[in-house]
Amino acid sequence: MFTDTFESIDQGRPPQETFYDGYVVNAILDAAYRSAATKNWEAVELPVWRGAEASDVIRAYTSFDDKYYLIKEEVLPNGVTKRILMDKQTVEVVSVDL
Repeated sequence: MFTDTFESIDQGRPPQETFYDGYVVNAILDAAYRSAATKNWEAVELPVWRGAEASDVIRAYTSFDDKYYLIKEEVLPNGVTKRILMDKQTVEVVSVDL
């Protein structure tokens, strides 16, 4: 990352990672630290969003059932399976433990 930043200055081009990229990474890390402290899933607080709108991304999700898209499914170290689902109408993200 630092090498590319310095090379981009020398070459007069934009770096691969921008200040905004760092802002997003820090928001994710802040949520991870809150999650570690509360032992709960914590939302990533990102007041300035420059990414795609949900309507642009929905096409990439797998339909889980009539109400939800499946975003992710994983088995946690304690053996619990967690599903992250997104409501097709409201775009609200929910997690379900199995």
